[in-house]
Amino acid sequence: MLNNGVLFTKDNIDKLDWHFYENGTFLKAYFEEFLEDTTKYMKNVNTEIFFAAVGRKLIPCTVNDATYENSYVCSPFTHYITYAKEELRFVSPKPLRFLLKTLLNGIGGIAKKIQINKIVYINNYCLSTNLISPLSSEEIHQLKELLIERFPNYQLGFRSINEICHNETMVAFKNEEFQLLPSRYIYVSTQERLHTPTKSERKKRRQDEKCLTSDMTIVTNDDLSLKDIPRIVELYDQLYIDKYSDLNPQFTEAFIKNLLEKKLFVFQGVRINGRLEAISGTFVLNDMMTNPIYGYNLSLFPKHQLYRVLRHLNTKLALENKYLYHQSAGAGQFKKARSGEGTPEYTALYVRHLPYSQQSFWRILSFLLNRIGVPLVKKLEL
Repeated sequence: MLNNGVLFTKDNIDKLDWHFYENGTFLKAYFEEFLEDTTKYMKNVNTEIFFAAVGRKLIPCTVNDATYENSYVCSPFTHYITYAKEELRFVSPKPLRFLLKTLLNGIGGIAKKIQINKIVYINNYCLSTNLISPLSSEEIHQLKELLIERFPNYQLGFRSINEICHNETMVAFKNEEFQLLPSRYIYVSTQERLHTPTKSERKKRRQDEKCLTSDMTIVTNDDLSLKDIPRIVELYDQLYIDKYSDLNPQFTEAFIKNLLEKKLFVFQGVRINGRLEAISGTFVLNDMMTNPIYGYNLSLFPKHQLYRVLRHLNTKLALENKYLYHQSAGAGQFKKARSGEGTPEYTALYVRHLPYSQQSFWRILSFLLNRIGVPLVKKLEL
């Protein structure tokens, strides 16, 4: 049996022995300054961070009430309503787009009435993809009971789980009566797939490597300095904020500085004529990797295929270290051609302790997402 769990908040964080817990050193370095004001690190992530300790596992959590302008990393309203409406630009014909927007507007109104943003997100690093440590049914049960006792009127959510990476954990969530709510369609390259590429995939990899031209210089953590930080933010913003959506987490220079100085992420990039023109920041946990930070100078395309260069560097990183490569969502055709396997990603949601109206809302939303949302994003390879 596990020891009774405990929550560490701002009020008792001084009693937290970080080194006692698995991955505690990383969590301390990543979150310690984040605790006071999350917007210092991510401009559009306004949340409160605390930690749930179960056994020797320390799990970062966020709690919110009703902030609807937040990034989707801590706001289900932004995720399922605001962001979904933005994604409708990829849907044709126009009558279908109009119908789906009308549906989302209606769901959005109900979502606010049932306080959709009153939620505790478990294992939340405030990133597009949260890597996780496996959890047993017993650990999930204890987490659930611990959080319900402290937050009896809040929904409980656990983002970023999928069948390829977390099959046993998904079963454990089901055993504890969490419902699995589709959140997006992602692409994962397992070690088996990376090491046994098809003929077509090998060809794509060679083509990606050839995009690394003689005028490019590869840089890693030790080659980057504080002077590069504004440029890293600029390149990320150019791709993820300006091109895609300002609902993505908006990282600040303070956040990048913390990652660089403490070597929390693996940075890889390219300089051309001495100027940083492409960068990726890779989060690694339990032999899994993902790229929350990714950006390049869009104006250099098509002369320089910087997206493909970054892809080459990260595939090499995964192969050399035997990492599973979680490629997140988007650019499905590109990722599938490079050993990526598409699969739905879910949020495990617990609402059985809440009023019937809230439970009913999530059951209906889950039905719509499974019947309409997942097939649509799979078809469009979003």
